[in-house]
Amino acid sequence: MVRSSPVRHAVLLVTLTGACVTEREHMEPPPGSPAGALRWSDASIWPGNRVPVLGESVTIPADRVVVLDVSPPALRSLTIDGQLHFDGQDLNLTADWIVVRGGLRIGTADAPYTHRAAITLTGSDTEDVQGMGGRVLAVLSGTLDLHGELRTTWTKLSATAEPGVTQLQLAGTFDWRAGDRIVLASTDFDPFQAEEVVITAVQGNTVTFQPALRYRHWGVVQQIEGRSVDQRGEVGLLSRNIVIQGDSTSLATGSGGQVVVNAGAQARVQGVEFTRMGQRGKLARYPMHWHMAGSVDGQYFRNNSVWKTFNRCLTIHGTQDLKVSRNICYDNLGHAFFLEDGAETGNVLEDNLGLVTRRPEPADRVLPSDNDPATFWITNPDNVFRRNVAAGSRGFGFWFALPVSPTGLSSGHPALPRQTPLGEFSDNVAHSNRNTGLNVDHGPRPDGTVETAHHTARETPGNTSSAVVTTVFRNFVGYKHTGRAVWLRGTGHKLTGAVLSDNHIGATFASSESFLESALIVGRTDNSATAFTANFPVRGYEFYDGRVGAERVTFVNFMPSGSNYMSALGYNRANGFPVNPRNFGTQLAFVNANRLFFENPRDDKDGDKASVVLDSDGSLTGVAGQTVVSRANVMVTPGCRLDASWNAHVCTGPYVNIRLRSADQAAVAPLDLVRDDGATTGYIGVPGQAYHVSATVPARRSYRVVYRTALPTKPQVYANGLAPGDWVRVSLPYLGAGIRVYRDYSTTTTIPAAASLAELDASSGDRYFFDATAGLLHLKAVARQGRDWATLFVTP
Repeated sequence: MVRSSPVRHAVLLVTLTGACVTEREHMEPPPGSPAGALRWSDASIWPGNRVPVLGESVTIPADRVVVLDVSPPALRSLTIDGQLHFDGQDLNLTADWIVVRGGLRIGTADAPYTHRAAITLTGSDTEDVQGMGGRVLAVLSGTLDLHGELRTTWTKLSATAEPGVTQLQLAGTFDWRAGDRIVLASTDFDPFQAEEVVITAVQGNTVTFQPALRYRHWGVVQQIEGRSVDQRGEVGLLSRNIVIQGDSTSLATGSGGQVVVNAGAQARVQGVEFTRMGQRGKLARYPMHWHMAGSVDGQYFRNNSVWKTFNRCLTIHGTQDLKVSRNICYDNLGHAFFLEDGAETGNVLEDNLGLVTRRPEPADRVLPSDNDPATFWITNPDNVFRRNVAAGSRGFGFWFALPVSPTGLSSGHPALPRQTPLGEFSDNVAHSNRNTGLNVDHGPRPDGTVETAHHTARETPGNTSSAVVTTVFRNFVGYKHTGRAVWLRGTGHKLTGAVLSDNHIGATFASSESFLESALIVGRTDNSATAFTANFPVRGYEFYDGRVGAERVTFVNFMPSGSNYMSALGYNRANGFPVNPRNFGTQLAFVNANRLFFENPRDDKDGDKASVVLDSDGSLTGVAGQTVVSRANVMVTPGCRLDASWNAHVCTGPYVNIRLRSADQAAVAPLDLVRDDGATTGYIGVPGQAYHVSATVPARRSYRVVYRTALPTKPQVYANGLAPGDWVRVSLPYLGAGIRVYRDYSTTTTIPAAASLAELDASSGDRYFFDATAGLLHLKAVARQGRDWATLFVTP
């Protein structure tokens, strides 16, 4: 039901009739309008021979085409069952709400509108138009055609702009003019150093404006080791000649206008300015919103500006095949470019700029994840992202927030986003974000909260036996992140061709078989007026669980400075999780860079005690095959040498991962691992899993387990990263009645007992030995041919 606006005292329904034709009929209609189009200003076409007045509700019937040739007084509502075309002059249309079932047109793709047109949506905050809320332009069926002048949406600085200046040098060609409003992106760690100014003059590539700048905006491309490091600030045009807006009360109430396009409707929107739009804290009340529209091939949203909004910028919900290009989104609350449920596929987003993505107050968060808003919130990989820029968010830049299956209104859709191959992600840029620039993790649950989300693309999503499809993030640029430029969680990911600079952390992969390739990582560039966070150990690439690696990567300017210990390589800080002993670096180059630094292992973080990097080709340590390990006793052998500047040891000989578990999930931690020469390290277990201890140790050695808790009755030993010829012997106390040992996940065939420890040591892992006198069970882990792992499970 539609409730009356509190500012209207009377509502008169006015429906256009087929009244007599006047000489106005013979005036030239807008391009594309039929010759018999009626004109709004012609009183004879309206009931009572008068044009609609203030506060009236107007309906254009399905068989009528009307040309809006005057600016009507503010209407209660406008229902367009027929057609409404804006005439070629400056016009304003104000209404509490507008519903389109036929067509609303301001210009066409072939003949863009060249005058000024403004649609202002007013009304009550409590109004509800057919379940869509108030202040709405709703396209229920038919077509919305909005085509303003084609303007240069955004460009970059060509010279650095210092605080206090009132002129900019811009790159490339552009068509901006005096009176236009523009915004400059931050080029520092603080996303809120973006600045909004008004142009007063343009001469060549020089733009004069007011007010003077408060912050420095970088405008120089640096050449570093043969690669371009482009941190030039983006400058975006906010002004357009077609404006869709909320009224002047919106800034105070946070309740602006909204445009929604439903299934069966069409929308082609180009060259339009959306401002004071969206409704704070309200679900589905967004500035521009394709809502459960299905495939919209041929529809687009391009060359638009969306700014000063109260709930997102552009929402693509249950919609496929939309083209979104060359738009600017500035100063919005919550996620900005928003693919909502996870059923959105085939959409193309390219050359868009987003900046100043703000965190809503807790009561105004449509989703819990709006606490860390993303400029690009992506719930399905099967879309295309090219040359977009996330230039300053309170949260993330690009967030692949992948649910297990679509949520919300798309629940039941067959898509499986966490197993779906990536459409394309290439040449995108993220900078000046408080959180991560490119985050592939933390997918939404059905209730809107997020959880750890592992993305592994499959040839056939849903079939875990089908081949893993490599996910390539190509030519990503990330700089000025207070956290990380890149965080990837999944299997089979590649970050290739990246340029990462001036980040507290360049990249971390919480992944398996995921690699950084052909990249340049710079610790500190000339754009370094703002210092890193004090006492933070800045690093270029962090190893984590893995197997992960860095290949053909150049690291520049990672020398310790001030309170910051800097290094090209490191490990994810305060890590409690298992580590793959084959995490590697190869074809690495270091220029003015401390190559590696490991922090001292924490007693409460077993992963810290397992940090290990294999130097595949000698480009890290100078000797191929050497391994860099953390300062944990059980990892360091007499063959290691300490590199004090790395706070790590460089060792010869292979390393493997061993895991000690209990089949019935009885606690095995805390425990001590004692090497055959007495070196000992204590372990507290994987976080939240007291039945699981993981350690990295030198291969071809023996280890004794000393439990500090009750002895497990069903111990399990896993060994990973075993090369041909590698083995580890694990000895553990055992009090079970009788012993059965199963090898490599066998559930039917046990391995026999050896008669002596010598016989076990001579075996290929197909024996065990129980020393009844000492109460010790000795197990030898050896990988069978074609494998790099072995398991030994014990039951009474």
